[in-house]
Amino acid sequence: MVSMNVITDFNAVGDGIHDDTLAIQTAINSVPEGGTLLVPAGNYKVSKNPLHKITTGYGTSYAALKIVKPITIIMNDAIFETKTADSYGAFWVYKASNVHFQGGSLRGDQLPSNGILTSRVGLLLQDCRSCSVEGMTIRNYSQGINVYNSEDCSISRIISEYNNGSGIISFNSDRCLIDSCQIRNSRDGHLSLFGGGQYNTVSNCTVTEDRDGNLNQQGITLEREINSVIKNNTVRGFYYGIDVKNGSDSCILLENQCTNNQFNIAIRPGDDGNNLQATSNNITISKNDVTSPRRLGPSAGILVKVGSGHVISENIINKNMLILIGGVRINNNLSLNQIKIINNRFIS
Repeated sequence: MVSMNVITDFNAVGDGIHDDTLAIQTAINSVPEGGTLLVPAGNYKVSKNPLHKITTGYGTSYAALKIVKPITIIMNDAIFETKTADSYGAFWVYKASNVHFQGGSLRGDQLPSNGILTSRVGLLLQDCRSCSVEGMTIRNYSQGINVYNSEDCSISRIISEYNNGSGIISFNSDRCLIDSCQIRNSRDGHLSLFGGGQYNTVSNCTVTEDRDGNLNQQGITLEREINSVIKNNTVRGFYYGIDVKNGSDSCILLENQCTNNQFNIAIRPGDDGNNLQATSNNITISKNDVTSPRRLGPSAGILVKVGSGHVISENIINKNMLILIGGVRINNNLSLNQIKIINNRFIS
């Protein structure tokens, strides 16, 4: 398998001063399909390419670098630096399969304070198949990683923090895995499954918000998501910890630890305004620790405002902190409003 180096083969500098965009794009274009591109340790300044205009279903953005073929990029201790004021991201992978990133960091020079939530995507996988991103750190973007309309992709061991939108979002993507990631101190659903995806898995992730005054954020969100599994994650510091809304169906929330959220787990119609508000049904909430919700107003370990066919089983819940449709507080196991409440443990 052919392996090439951005410095020794393509004259990239990696000193954080020279603009390495052209050298790295030339390297990406030159590596044969299925080959490997090595990016040694260094700071690589990359700039907005106006030809790399990205259009998705809910916004336009730009990127410095574009990938359209199978390639493995090994970055290890390399840092890619972008300029936040120019509203662009680092990598755009478009209609490609078997693109694999290993290691590295993507950094905007400051936290975005304006622009739509898709104006700066650190790494976008758009219309892709069987791609992976592993061991990367991302900060100061509108979205850290966006897996858009893609299939069978894997996002693992990512640290995505201080973004002005989602740290990681899967939009209308199927059979994707988000595993062992840390998402913190961002906004707009720190880790979000959105847009009609199905059979996705989010597992072993830690999703947290610990900044003063950020009391209205959402941790893990499911919107129009079908047959997906949220398992063994830790979620704390949000208004809604795990937030199921906007017509999700047949999803499973299993063995998560959700504490210190205003509502640790919620099934609700959706946000106010023009955002979609649809009923979610057949959600299974099982074996979660939903104790100690944040008590700064109305709160619950589990809140169910809409839907039918839900199963709530074997969770650990504080007394009076399971609230069902109509505001009914439940402290025992029963069936009510087409919702099964089975073998939960209610504690003082």
